[in-house]
Amino acid sequence: MRTSVAVMRRGLLFGLRAGAVPAGICAVLWAAIALSGLSGEPLDSSFEKPAAGLVAVLGSLAVGAAVGLVTGTVLAVAPPRMLGSAPARGLTCFVVGATLSAGEVVVMDVSSEGGYGPVVLAVLAMPVVGAVTAARSRSIAAARLGGGAVAGYAGTGASTSAGSRSGSRSGR
Repeated sequence: MRTSVAVMRRGLLFGLRAGAVPAGICAVLWAAIALSGLSGEPLDSSFEKPAAGLVAVLGSLAVGAAVGLVTGTVLAVAPPRMLGSAPARGLTCFVVGATLSAGEVVVMDVSSEGGYGPVVLAVLAMPVVGAVTAARSRSIAAARLGGGAVAGYAGTGASTSAGSRSGSRSGR
């Protein structure tokens, strides 16, 4: 039970960091449009409205948190055999990440009031989110995989060094 909580916590932290990227971009755009709106010229942007910018920033953080938390939950309840197989674990996390990043499409649609640019970018980001989630699946599941396998030291040690020494003697 303790390892499951650790895996979900790692997933949530990953999701918050992943959600901070689009939220930060939206916050910068929102601030830039708000500051340029002070010049008096209307920009005809949906980010001029504070509610739309707030939806974009908080919605992006919420979607990222959901992606991470669901990924952590899936890895916490997955059978150990699936966790040990990198292709199976990666494919599962890719599907989870890409599917749940559809929430970002909804957030961009609501915040941009039907603008095509942000929605298209969110759709194009779906496979990227899936790939990043798959790539980070090993570190998210580290509590269940064990410390040595995650650090990359599994299978190395005395047997490898002894094998290399005996190989060098037989070569002479």
